[in-house]
Amino acid sequence: MSSTSIHLPCTSKVIRGGDEIAGPRCIHNNASRIAVTVFPMRELANVVLPAGPAFYVLQNHDSIYLGETAGAETRIVQHLLDATKSFAREGLVVTAWPAPWPSKLPVIYLQHRFWSAAQAAGLMNVVNKQTPTLPLVPEDERGVFERYFEDARQALFDAGCRAFDSAFESQCRTTVATDTEEDLGAEGPMQIDVLVHPPAGGEVELRYCGLWARGYAEADGSFVVMPGAELRSAINQSSNKIVTTRRNELKRVGALEVIPGSGRERLLVGVRFASASIAGKVVTGAHVPSSVWAPRPHAQPILVVM
Repeated sequence: MSSTSIHLPCTSKVIRGGDEIAGPRCIHNNASRIAVTVFPMRELANVVLPAGPAFYVLQNHDSIYLGETAGAETRIVQHLLDATKSFAREGLVVTAWPAPWPSKLPVIYLQHRFWSAAQAAGLMNVVNKQTPTLPLVPEDERGVFERYFEDARQALFDAGCRAFDSAFESQCRTTVATDTEEDLGAEGPMQIDVLVHPPAGGEVELRYCGLWARGYAEADGSFVVMPGAELRSAINQSSNKIVTTRRNELKRVGALEVIPGSGRERLLVGVRFASASIAGKVVTGAHVPSSVWAPRPHAQPILVVM
């Protein structure tokens, strides 16, 4: 075991409900509050899933869907009837062990953390259409929730999930990126060090892997990323190579600085892109839609009656 591991030595137990090696099984260890139940989707009718809130992964060789629910058995049966989840060949359900969590807060937290981890790793295609929301976690519980995440990450690896950690090459399909270099550059080159004038109420923020970035759309459909934005240093293999080209150009002119120890870089000037979608791809280093830019929440007036 590496001396840098955050995990103490432990013994994971694999409990099988039948003779098939790839059949239903449960993984847990006595030092953890986490259990992972794994099963082929074709055998769901023969599997008894743990009660209570759950985070779950639906996967095949190259794609995953990450979900959360108050009751895994009912929710995953619903997915069997959903054509968009027909790719899934295996389900992995993360629950508390030996007793259920009293609320959904831990699994909502896990969904967001694992979505971010999968995007950062770039090992498999994440098919979720919406970015999971990071819930508000009480200060005194954050350490506990992070322990849930780390324990679940290890258990999911032991269960056969390779979306977050793997010794293999990325399984992302290169066909996921439908934009060509010509498409990304057809509306003109990226403009560096532009004047920044966000319209009143028009400023949006990035919702991806915890990156801090803000920008706004202009009348001609172009999109300006504002100074101070954080760019993820890693670039997914599924991204178009023009993303790397544009990153290199930003570095060449001194528009980026490394944020030490974070795996991120900071944008020092305003940059105009042809669209919000292209801006998102360059900032995140991933094949993301324009919906990663979301309106900023604004404070609402509160009427106080005395």
